[in-house]
Amino acid sequence: MDLAEQAAALPTAAGVYLFRDRNGGVLYVGKAVNLRARVAQYLSGHDERFMVRYLVAASRSVDGLPVRNEKEALLLENSLIKQHQPRYNVKLRDDKEFLRLRIDPRQRFPRVTTVRRVADDGARYFGPYPSATQARGTLAFVQRHFKLRTCSDAVMDSRKRPCLLHQLQRCTAPCVALVSAEAYAEQVDDAALCLSGRNRELIPRLEARMLEHAEHERFEAAGRLRDLVSTLRKSSERQAVADLAAASSDAWGLHREADRGVIALLPTRDGNVQSPRSFPFEGEIVDDAALLSSVLNAWYADHEVPSQVLVPVDLPDAEALVEILRETNRRVKLLAPRRGDKAAGTELAANAARARFATTHSEADRVGRALATVAEVCGLDAPPWRIECFDNSNLLGQEPVAGQVVFIDGRPSRKDYRRYHVKTVVGADDYATMREIIGRRMRRAAEDGEFPDLLVVDGGRGQLGAALDALRDLGLDEQPIIGIAKPRTEHARGERDAVDKIILPGHPEPVILRHDDPGLRLLQHLRDQAHETAIGFHRKTRSKARMHSQLDDIPGIGKTRRLALLRHFGSLTALKSAEVGQIAEVEGVGPKVAERVYSALHPAKSTIR
Repeated sequence: MDLAEQAAALPTAAGVYLFRDRNGGVLYVGKAVNLRARVAQYLSGHDERFMVRYLVAASRSVDGLPVRNEKEALLLENSLIKQHQPRYNVKLRDDKEFLRLRIDPRQRFPRVTTVRRVADDGARYFGPYPSATQARGTLAFVQRHFKLRTCSDAVMDSRKRPCLLHQLQRCTAPCVALVSAEAYAEQVDDAALCLSGRNRELIPRLEARMLEHAEHERFEAAGRLRDLVSTLRKSSERQAVADLAAASSDAWGLHREADRGVIALLPTRDGNVQSPRSFPFEGEIVDDAALLSSVLNAWYADHEVPSQVLVPVDLPDAEALVEILRETNRRVKLLAPRRGDKAAGTELAANAARARFATTHSEADRVGRALATVAEVCGLDAPPWRIECFDNSNLLGQEPVAGQVVFIDGRPSRKDYRRYHVKTVVGADDYATMREIIGRRMRRAAEDGEFPDLLVVDGGRGQLGAALDALRDLGLDEQPIIGIAKPRTEHARGERDAVDKIILPGHPEPVILRHDDPGLRLLQHLRDQAHETAIGFHRKTRSKARMHSQLDDIPGIGKTRRLALLRHFGSLTALKSAEVGQIAEVEGVGPKVAERVYSALHPAKSTIR
């Protein structure tokens, strides 16, 4: 049975559905109140979500697992996603790679350091921070106001006198015993409270110390504590975006572009917003509400359930989800606020997701993902470092040329671009031209011992076959090579959204990637550069050939007079429009030479005369 027949045979009960590929692998797991109706939506063609077409195209079967109610469907969906890790379901990649701050209490004089991994070593960890800038900014704030040492143990043990930071009042100099162990421990406790967001406990401690300094007329120290208290109070005011009456809450936000995006979780504890956690995703085909529902279902299966869960949109299965969450926390509320402090919390989470998306999809990251995709598609052991692409150009077989572009580590290396005059091909024979150019390039590679990691030819199976012939002639059968072709046949059939095809040697079917896939975009950029290089070189060659045949072959016209004529008239077209007398006025060109120029440019008129 085809997919439509399988969908029609599904029950109308609530349950979970699984799309499978030709090998039986699970591509997507979803839940539904009505299995038959939900799966039919995917197959009807009316669903305009971008990834749906790829899911349906890759699927060969669909299964339905009916359950008694929506709550059971949620639980089963979460279990199956964890079990199969389907390609088109969101994967919660936690932010373990983010920077954290670490204090090790086992040190004689602890300091604050940045780390990316949490170890079970007895140290205290704070964070994670959504960006390195925020982590290091927090570290700088702590070091400036709580005066903990920044030097390593080896440097501290070797010092004989205080460093510059002590003179700047940024360190209390435990290295030379200018602070007692008890007083330094108090500094560490203050810093830990600040990093934990426990300003309600920290501020009274600082105020009591400030009053003590003032009573003993240590006004400078009291003033510094006064300024720190003021800063912490303002920070607490900015953080209070959640309902302070709630013991704890989690605000969720989402930012997506096409099938990629980031989900952010912003925990609030004791009225203070903590550092966000981010979960990048791609390939997700459901709408925002269904996506968040699936994420919450998976997240709270393994994490603390707070008193409030704030989401930016109404969830379709909110009641069933609350039933599941209340098995852990009976007081939990699931809210989708539209205004007020709670809505400010979800907006703040959305901003965190947006900022993380920008970081995740920076240029370097996009290039890395693009190269990884190309490597996977081409079956390479590693992302290609040097990629070369070739294209041909001629006009009705005249002045055939070719262009070669080189990308190093995913970026154009223009100094390595090459342009070729075709030497052995007569007429408009793209296949023979490609065979010649690839042969010349790879012979040079064999001599130099520097081979590209990947060759790309602009064209379909014909051009790729010609290039393969050249490689076989040289005994370079192992050289990785692909073709990239425009979907002209598909466009002719009216498939307006068809994308460029990747042609692999020995594969009967082309590889089709998403239109916004970074790997495809990299190959398209490479191809476009090769095309522009070949076209530009052909125009230049054709122009030079035309200029040579019409001016350089005229007796008495050398390089100096040719340049003088072109400078005077500006172009060959303007020179052709000039009369003999006008041509003779050019410096260095007399009447006799002007006559010869005019006759060469107007052979028909010269014959008549």
